[in-house]
Amino acid sequence: MSIESSFRRANQICNRQLTRIETKDLSISILYWGFMPTHFDNALHRHSFFEACYVVAGSGSYIEHDTEYPLSRGASFLSLPGTWHQIRSLAGLTLVYVAFEVDEERTGQSYIEDYRRLMEQAKPVVYGADNEPLGHFWEALISIFAEQKPVVPALLEYSSTSLLLSIPALHGLHRGDALHHQADSAWDENTLFRQAKLFIHDNLSEELTLVTVANHLHISPRHLTRLFQQHTNQTFVHYIQERRIQLASQLLLNEDMSIKDIACQCGFQSVHYFTRVFTHKLGVSPAKFRRVQFSEGRSGKNHFNE
Repeated sequence: MSIESSFRRANQICNRQLTRIETKDLSISILYWGFMPTHFDNALHRHSFFEACYVVAGSGSYIEHDTEYPLSRGASFLSLPGTWHQIRSLAGLTLVYVAFEVDEERTGQSYIEDYRRLMEQAKPVVYGADNEPLGHFWEALISIFAEQKPVVPALLEYSSTSLLLSIPALHGLHRGDALHHQADSAWDENTLFRQAKLFIHDNLSEELTLVTVANHLHISPRHLTRLFQQHTNQTFVHYIQERRIQLASQLLLNEDMSIKDIACQCGFQSVHYFTRVFTHKLGVSPAKFRRVQFSEGRSGKNHFNE
């Protein structure tokens, strides 16, 4: 499909279907989308809303407050409400753009303050946006219309939402900076522990040593030991045993498997060792546990902590 055809299709669908972006605490009204294969000069003008443009190809210039900014592929420029501006190009620019305004009645105060700061601090032109999230989101949106295939509404919605959210970040407002603080290290530790638990859960039938799991997470065995002590107040070995016995108790109650097969599936090297650990943990042998639990109608889940 030619760029003229794909851009025509993008204009029709986006302007018909993408008229509002709604996220948590943020509501944006989209006034129009523009997909222009060849854009030349326009008159000096201004808007009462934001207009964000991205250069797909070509060269030209953007003029604002008597300052002329050269434009080429990958440049992103943002016209603020009330700002006089103009686009010039002799050879033509392949441009995509979106005009929008924040619906303050449906937007949280923190976002309102962010966009008010954007009015004061925004960079008119940012170069190299093709290597930034904004450029990638524009290219993703364009690619949706590159072929004559049905447009998936959810894909269109998520792509456009991501694009709109990336505009203030690129042009001088770094809302995400507030997330980079001392709590990040605690977040990283929680993530590592969660990954360790998932790996253990999915591989209980295999040999799980401290070194094996630590290597999977690319951390030291000592680091992994500390994680389990911190999050479970248990040793790594104790945690593994509990998870294996928990799985075994569920299989004893819900599956018609021999105790030998259950021992193997739960990662025990022998029935004897399985029986010894199971009896130590629950006070009864696996065979008696199965008989008693069935006769009393219990699930056995209360024996374990997650």
